[in-house]
Amino acid sequence: MKTIPYYLALLGCWLSLSAKAQQRLTLKSSVDYALKNHVSNTIYENEIALAKQKSVEALAGYLPQVNGTITFDDNLKRQITVIPAGAFSPTEIRLQFGNQYNTMGTAQLDQVIYDKSMLVGIKATEPNNQLSAFKKEQNQEQLIYNTVSAYFQVLVIKEQEKLTLENEKKYKDLLEILALRLEKGVIKKTEYDRTKASLNNIVAQKSILQVNKQIALNRLKNAIGMPVTEDVVDVESLNYEGMALGEKDNGFEIGNLLDLKIQNANASLLSFDVKRKEAAFLPTVSMYARYGGQSFGNEFGPSFGKWFDFSTVGLKVNIPMFSGYRKSSQLKQAEISLLNAKANYKLMSDNLSMVYHNSSAQLQKSQSDLSINRENLTFAKTVLESTTVEYEKGVATLSDLLNSDYSFKEAQSNYMTSLINVLSSRLEYEKSKGSLKSYINQF
Repeated sequence: MKTIPYYLALLGCWLSLSAKAQQRLTLKSSVDYALKNHVSNTIYENEIALAKQKSVEALAGYLPQVNGTITFDDNLKRQITVIPAGAFSPTEIRLQFGNQYNTMGTAQLDQVIYDKSMLVGIKATEPNNQLSAFKKEQNQEQLIYNTVSAYFQVLVIKEQEKLTLENEKKYKDLLEILALRLEKGVIKKTEYDRTKASLNNIVAQKSILQVNKQIALNRLKNAIGMPVTEDVVDVESLNYEGMALGEKDNGFEIGNLLDLKIQNANASLLSFDVKRKEAAFLPTVSMYARYGGQSFGNEFGPSFGKWFDFSTVGLKVNIPMFSGYRKSSQLKQAEISLLNAKANYKLMSDNLSMVYHNSSAQLQKSQSDLSINRENLTFAKTVLESTTVEYEKGVATLSDLLNSDYSFKEAQSNYMTSLINVLSSRLEYEKSKGSLKSYINQF
């Protein structure tokens, strides 16, 4: 009886490990994992932190700057000053001023009073912060897109596996009937061999699909930032009918697209750059306060013994006059860059609008094709089942059965093609609309 808790604990551990080993991903859990764990999130978080530090740096230019300086001079050979003859003496007088050792320490405070270039730089920190935030959001959208795309690839292989298993079962059942007929001498061995070869092809195809599914699962794990060694056995299927476009969509706002927001933020930064280049032609005003002390002597030790302090307060006005056309050239370059940014915004806006309308039309068409091909697949399956029954009764020939089977496989192929199209077109549509996050929240 004492060992029962021990075995229960072992059973609990086994069940926990078994549940972990049989991990199945859903579309929502895959996206959540990517947004939380992908390494690229760290990069864009660092970009936001970097933008904030640049804001501090820009503001620091308008805060007081305090610096201290200590100098020690050993005048190994002091300069000689010559007083011409006749001023104080009939002959010239040669003198050496100063001391051999001179030590000075100063502390100076500088404060900018007016510098429009700095003021513009401080205002430019806001669009720079917005830009880093937009880039982080854009990275999240890209993570969602990559995750959903990889997830859809696994789903397509799952559908192919499902159809392949149905074909395998159908041919195994048929092969059992043919084996009995072959024993009775009702059919030729060639008919049995042809069916056996078809079954072998299906088994080989199933093996290939299993490998492809594992590869697709590894790509999905890589897309969400999960270690490839993590044991994921499958993904949850989706309701493909629910992926239809539905009623007319009026939710498209081109100004909400991140690509345009980023382009607009870049244009705003270039606009501030133009203002900063214009401000370079204006005077700047600053003030300073300096306090220091000085000691000197002709002997090393005693030269540090007595200090004389001094202080200064001043106002400084710097007036730009001529820079050899450097500043005017820089201003013209900034203005041209801003014009190009505005033109690129217009081009991007037109292209994104076209992509949205094209993807909307493509989604509607692919959804319609999926419905038609699903219906055709049902019809082809019904015909094949009917022909199989007729063949078993001896009413239909093997050629009739194989023709029906060929039509059924062709319908399967068309169905898979339309399924891939509807998955990819829905993804492209949501991306062009800028609604990937809200789209994922539906699952």
